[in-house]
Amino acid sequence: DSSDGAVAVEDSTGDDEFTDAGEIPSSPLLVLLQSYKEALVNNDEVKVAELESSLKSIDDEIAGLEGKIASLSEELSIEKDRKLRIGADFDNYRKRTDRDRLSLVTNAQGEVVESLLPVLDNFERAKAQIKVETEGEEKINNSYQSIYKQFIEILNSLGVEPVETVGNPFDPM
Repeated sequence: DSSDGAVAVEDSTGDDEFTDAGEIPSSPLLVLLQSYKEALVNNDEVKVAELESSLKSIDDEIAGLEGKIASLSEELSIEKDRKLRIGADFDNYRKRTDRDRLSLVTNAQGEVVESLLPVLDNFERAKAQIKVETEGEEKINNSYQSIYKQFIEILNSLGVEPVETVGNPFDPM
């Protein structure tokens, strides 16, 4: 201990935990390699054999882990593909159900309109028969015309349009 506060540093050249540069090894593998290097320098064949065996087991473990990584990567790829297929199937299902729902609504509207067309024809026949002579009959006629107008507006909102057929050949479309 000196009077200026400096701390003495011990020489660590003989210590197995340090590399030649005096740095601490960053992994157990580096410690093992350093020991192997020292055993080779010292011609310690027993220690060299032990360390080679350790290195071989580490190499075998690395090979096993690489195989496991490859296997897991393949499994991940399969699962990603499966996920994409399930997503595509779900999208197709959603689109199909939307089409089916729209078709069902369209068919239901068509059936309702088809069943209301005879009522519309009867309204028009009745309209042709009305002869307004009194004020009471005028009120009834106005009410009737209001109901008829509302009925036509509803049919128009459903896409029903009158088709001129008098004097034209029959067109089922």
